Amino acid sequence: MLTRLHISSFIGLTIAVWLVALWIQGMPVLSVSFIKPFGIVVGTISVVVTLFNKYAWAWPIFRGWYVNRPDMRGTWEVELRSSWINPETDEEIAPITAYAVVRQTLGNFSLRLMTQESRPILIAHSIEHEQDGLFKLAGIYRNEPRIELQGVRSEIHHGAFALEIHGSPVESLEGHYWTDRQTKGAIKLFNRKDQLYDTFEMAKSAQGRNGT
Repeated sequence: MLTRLHISSFIGLTIAVWLVALWIQGMPVLSVSFIKPFGIVVGTISVVVTLFNKYAWAWPIFRGWYVNRPDMRGTWEVELRSSWINPETDEEIAPITAYAVVRQTLGNFSLRLMTQESRPILIAHSIEHEQDGLFKLAGIYRNEPRIELQGVRSEIHHGAFALEIHGSPVESLEGHYWTDRQTKGAIKLFNRKDQLYDTFEMAKSAQGRNGT
């Protein structure tokens, strides 16, 4: 995210280069009064940059030609299909329903998965534009199960995922994940809601109220 200091530096450098270029070409250089509105210019541009970074970047009017970044903000329903085999039954476990909340600006991105037992958090990510026009989201996450489950059924672990982003506006994300516990599986995000929820219970309750 650009700060006011960054913006001031860029504008100041632009003005300096402009004046030097005029001087080299033998053209008249404006007086000191030329830079008096500097503070107003910096303040105005700072406000515009802040608003664009938080909101305007996602407006359809800018999509594709000015901003090449998919808008994934909201709370998603998630289906997880794990390859883990239950040693007691020698069978795969049933698909797990979870939720993922995405908070996003032009310069920042966060994704938190919420299940009944844990809340994995994204610690690194990349959003790549593929040659065929599709976007791909790849990430590394850290999963901390609820404290009462650690040492009993599940431990803190790390994992990674790669998801294809489908639709414009985005309608779903689908791909695979794998962990340092030697497990892997399929993951799908769908049924997005604009509201951002902080817990599994809140997201599940909202889904019920919406009748989905």
